[in-house]
Amino acid sequence: MKETKSNWACVTEKLMQKTPEINLGRYASYWFHKTPRRVLYSMSYYKFAAKMIGTGKRVLDVGCNEGLGTFLIGKECGFAKGVDFDEEAILQAKKNFPEEFVDFEASDFLDSSESEKWDAIINFDVVEHIMPENATHFFAGIAKHLTPEGIAIIGTPSKISQEFASKVSKKGHVNIYSHDRLEEEMRKHFDCVFMFAANDEVIHTGYLPLAHYFITVGCKKKSTTPS
Repeated sequence: MKETKSNWACVTEKLMQKTPEINLGRYASYWFHKTPRRVLYSMSYYKFAAKMIGTGKRVLDVGCNEGLGTFLIGKECGFAKGVDFDEEAILQAKKNFPEEFVDFEASDFLDSSESEKWDAIINFDVVEHIMPENATHFFAGIAKHLTPEGIAIIGTPSKISQEFASKVSKKGHVNIYSHDRLEEEMRKHFDCVFMFAANDEVIHTGYLPLAHYFITVGCKKKSTTPS
């Protein structure tokens, strides 16, 4: 009788059962090769958002890129739609994630005339790329597209983090927030605002000025907001 050193065969058999393959596009491939820790950080932010949102919800992910986080949100929360103006990234997301609990669309949220309301709207690493003069319009659009009970979850790098950012990152980051400015902007649109900090993949409520990343949660949207 042949000696069995492990029972790994049953695991590989399970993995072979119609599991769709995922092919990374140029963005996610760059992260894995150049800064793999960024993938871990990003997924931890999405996992945090999923826990804040809960189950049985419809979520809009603005600036979804290749949809790795959108897939997590859809699977955990019920349904997620990812939007991004990068058509190449959206095409990759559609190829990788054909499941019914996610959908993807190439569109610019700032120019969107969509009237659909969402239980939650999330975006990570988006607002720092929006020109400052368009920021209030962006936040107002988020509040506008939420249900009355909906919540917004927004993540963005902190000012202090820019001391360690690459030249490429700094070039694209045209709208960096301090924790005070981010909270002030959110309070224009929501009655209740909660500020969280992140260092690496750990999300906490510690000393905000030393956080390398901010995550703000807004709920109970105001009846009228600046446009």
